[in-house]
Amino acid sequence: MKFEECIQCAQRAVWVGVFSNGLLFFMKLGIGIISGSRALIADSLYSLKDVSFSIAGIIALRYSRKGLDAKHPYGHGKIEFLASLIISVFLIILAVHLAFDTIYDVFNKALLAPPHLIALVAAVIALLTNIFLYRYTKCVAKETNSPIIKTASRHNEADAFSSGLVAMGLLGTHFGVLILDHIVALLETLHIAILSIVIIKDSYAGLMDSSLPETTNNLIKKVTLKVGGVLSVQSLRTRQTGQEAWIEITIGVKPDIPVYRARGIAETVEDELLDNIPHLGHVLVCFTGENGSVKSY
Repeated sequence: MKFEECIQCAQRAVWVGVFSNGLLFFMKLGIGIISGSRALIADSLYSLKDVSFSIAGIIALRYSRKGLDAKHPYGHGKIEFLASLIISVFLIILAVHLAFDTIYDVFNKALLAPPHLIALVAAVIALLTNIFLYRYTKCVAKETNSPIIKTASRHNEADAFSSGLVAMGLLGTHFGVLILDHIVALLETLHIAILSIVIIKDSYAGLMDSSLPETTNNLIKKVTLKVGGVLSVQSLRTRQTGQEAWIEITIGVKPDIPVYRARGIAETVEDELLDNIPHLGHVLVCFTGENGSVKSY
């Protein structure tokens, strides 16, 4: 099964994030200090954030894959949402600190010379690396539906965008616009803040058992109504639990059919949902007679 095969890939993706972003952090921070690029130093904190997120992801993935137990009858999937929420709050704090520090730097230090061109080389290397990481984690997130990997993919996309801005800003400083390096640093902090707010919103929705997207709910109804013997969808409740979707659905059947036939229809609905709804971890199908009760014989 493709999804099961991708679980190992998800764990590997997190470790790739730890090592690659760790190397990028030290490279960007060191060269940023040596070259005098404020934007590259700020960009290094993107990588530091990613390392922290990846480490949290390793812990979250390990616990989220645990089976059900007496204390956790619905599993451990929500730890991924909790980890994403914690990291996102950290990013907000980081963004505010970067913004104030950059503004202070602009008003209290003279802009004498553009950063050394070695900073541009570092920014291009970071850009290419983050594009690769984004494409890789996006593929893994699509197959596993992991909130942690999805968030990591967003981070890699944001990092590529940030490194691209740094490269353009550094080019601008060498054409005489010395303040451009600091402007890019401020734009980076704004980008981190916006990204963090989006992730906090998604994490909150997951922790509060928000319903699956309307498109998914409509697909569930469509698949169910195609099953022979199903007259209607009486009720539908869905939620996202970590990587898995959970469904509870009540179908309407003819009131004059015996219980065993109604149960057979419900089992067919369950099989169809498992085959057609991606990342479905739990499905409960109940039945009731349309405008009456199903016969007990």
